[in-house]
Order: sequence, then C-alpha cells, then structure tokens
Amino acid sequence: MATISNQITAPRVDLIDERTGKITREWYMFLYNLYSITGSGTGITPIINGGTGIGTLPTNGQLLIGKAGEYVLNTLTAGAGISVTNGPGTISIANAGVLSVSGTAPVVSSGGQTPDISMPAADAATDGYLTSADWVTFNSKAAGSTAPVTKTADFTVAATDYWLINNKSGSTCTVTLPAPATYSGRQLTFKNMQAQLLVSASSNVVPLDSTTAGTAILLNVVGNWATMVSDGTNWVIMQAASNNNLLLE
Repeated sequence: MATISNQITAPRVDLIDERTGKITREWYMFLYNLYSITGSGTGITPIINGGTGIGTLPTNGQLLIGKAGEYVLNTLTAGAGISVTNGPGTISIANAGVLSVSGTAPVVSSGGQTPDISMPAADAATDGYLTSADWVTFNSKAAGSTAPVTKTADFTVAATDYWLINNKSGSTCTVTLPAPATYSGRQLTFKNMQAQLLVSASSNVVPLDSTTAGTAILLNVVGNWATMVSDGTNWVIMQAASNNNLLLE
C-alpha cells in the first residue's frame, strides 16, 4: 500500500463527485489520512504522528515518561528525605527530612534547613570552646607534670619543660626563656649542678629582692635553685635558695 502523507490539507473540491455520485478522490485521501494518523481505528495516535501511543487513562500524578521509543505512564518516586503527593492535576514535592537545625548551648544555630552552626569562645561567664591562647594558659598551670630535664649546654625551655637542671660545665649557661606574655602564670624551677652561673638570654627575670628585670637566675653554686612565675611581662623569681645558705654535701 502506498504511504499516505499526513501533510494533506483539506480539499478544495466538492465532497461528492457529480459524475459518479460517490465521494471524490481528494476527500477520500484527506479522510483516510485522518484515519491513519489517529491510529487506524485503534483510537490511539502514534508518537510519530504527534500522539502518545498509549490508550491508558492516567491516574493522579502520572506523567508521560519516555522508555526506549515509547511513552509509559508513571509517577515520581520519592527519594530519601523527599515526599511526593499526587493529586487531581497536581504533584507536590516537599522536604520530608531535616526541616530545622537547632543547637544546645554552647552550640549556636541560626535555624532553618541550612543553618550557620557556631560556638563562642569560653570566658568567665560563657561556656564555649577553649582558644589556643586559653589552652597555653591552662597547660602552663600544670607545672610539675613532667620529669626534670638535665641540660649540658646553653638551651631553650621547651613547652613541656617545668623542672630544669643545669649541668653545663666550664662556663656560664644561658637559657632562652619562653615569652612571658604567651605563658602568663606558668612556673619554671631551675637547679644548678655546676659551679657556673645560669642566666637568661634576655633581661626578663625579676629577682627576689627587686622589681627591676635582669638576666640573673642562679648563682655559680652547686645546689642553688629558683622557682619563677610568668606575670605576662617578665619571669618573677618567687622562691630561691638564699645567697648565704650553707649548702651541705
């Protein structure tokens, strides 16, 4: 059978042929064309002719979805945290998961589905996180938490040093102390095991009998000792062996 074009326009001739009394050829072709593109009697217009190719009536929320050269009717599938509600001519999609995020102090939430989560720094009146500066201060108050460390040359006090023994022979031992501003409240104790002076590399040591900072820490006497505390500006000697103590061996 010859292919019938679906682009034929309505004929501009009479419907009935006066000579034969039958439908004219032009109107026959036009009506046959309509018959063909609307499914040849099935009532289903093929996809190629602009139809859906299916004869099933959709239920609420069903959509035409392509499937390998054809259409099928199906509804949307709800994913995790998503709800789908089908109604007459409507589809409602909503977030069924997290709708709001709140925080329990000291955690703070701005609320809503995409909140800003934060926590303040702790202070005397507010719970919160410990800042790095607070941690240094806190850690510095744990004096005596490590074993004594013996030094045999000029040295720098480490963050974990609290008890230090000078055993450098032959000359004065010079120690580089931590920055007082960083370690306010930290305690350090020094003891001499050599007849040599122990001095600071900077003028940041306040002696027992003065308020003027200098460099002297220990006398050049075996057994001499001193405990100092940072006041945020200098290292203040708070306890020490007296200058006129008789050290017995």
